[in-house]
Amino acid sequence: MTPDVNVLISAFRPDHPHHTPARTWLDEALLQTSTGRASLMLMGMVVTGFLRITTNPKIFKQTDPLADACNFVDSLLSRPGVQFQPQSASWPNLSQLCFTQDIKGDLITDAWIAATVMQSGETLCTFDRDFQRLLPSNQLILLKP
Repeated sequence: MTPDVNVLISAFRPDHPHHTPARTWLDEALLQTSTGRASLMLMGMVVTGFLRITTNPKIFKQTDPLADACNFVDSLLSRPGVQFQPQSASWPNLSQLCFTQDIKGDLITDAWIAATVMQSGETLCTFDRDFQRLLPSNQLILLKP
C-alpha cells in the first residue's frame, strides 16, 4: 500500500476536513504493517509534495513547521513494514501512460505516481478520483471524504 499526498496531509493535519477517514486508513495500514500482513511504501515524490504543501503559507494560513512535518514522516518510517521508495517510475512506463490516457498539465504528477504504483505492484490510497482513470481498480483504494 502507498498513500497519496492528499492522504498524508489529511492524516497529519487534525484541522483538515478529511482528517478522520485519512487517519483511520493510515492507522489501519500501520497496524497491518506491524503484524506483517502488509507493507506501506512512502514514495519520494509523495513525501516531497507533503512537505511542500504543509509548509506553504499560500495553502495553509497556519502552516506546519518543517520539523513537525519531517518528524511525522520519520515516525512513519520508524514503524515496522514502512519503507521509503526514492526511485521513480521508469520513463517508458510514465510516457506510455501519458500517451495512452492523453495526460498533460497538472495530471502529469498523478501519472508519475500511478506509473510508480503499477511498476511496484503496490496499491494507492487517495481521495483523488482522477486515479480511477490511471490505475486498475485492484491497485486503488479511493477514500470517501
